[in-house]
Parts: sequence; structure tokens; C-alpha cells
Amino acid sequence: MTVKLLLVDDHQMMREGLRALIEKEPGMVVVGEADDGKAALELVARLQPQVVLMDVGLPELNGIETTRRLLRQKRGLKVVA
Repeated sequence: MTVKLLLVDDHQMMREGLRALIEKEPGMVVVGEADDGKAALELVARLQPQVVLMDVGLPELNGIETTRRLLRQKRGLKVVA
């Protein structure tokens, strides 16, 4: 079984580093990246990841509020902050 992940961080270098580490692991695939909370909400709806790696300090819609909305939007979603 492959675990689909979405990376959410406003720093591109951080997302690139996480992607590089995750792609080395068998059974894990990064299905998308978002640089703010709004984009994360849209991508979760479209890409249906099982896990979201969430930065707490996001511009506009912070990671805490984004997580609240994501958990209401998709039952069973796991968020790691």
C-alpha cells in the first residue's frame, strides 16, 4: 500500500527537502505541495492525500485553522504539524 502525502509549507526549500527525504522511502509518495492554507484546502479536495505534513506558521490562513478545516472536510485524514 502506498501512502499519499501532501506537503504544506510556505518555504519552497523546506518542501523540496521533505520531498527528497520522502521519495527515498518505499511506500510513500508526495502527491502535491501547497505554500499556503487556501491552496492546501483545494489540493486535499482534489488529490485526496492520506497524510498532510503541515507548517503551523503559514501566511493568511495559518496551519492551525487550515488543519481544523481539513479535518472537517475529509474524514480519516492525518495531519502532522
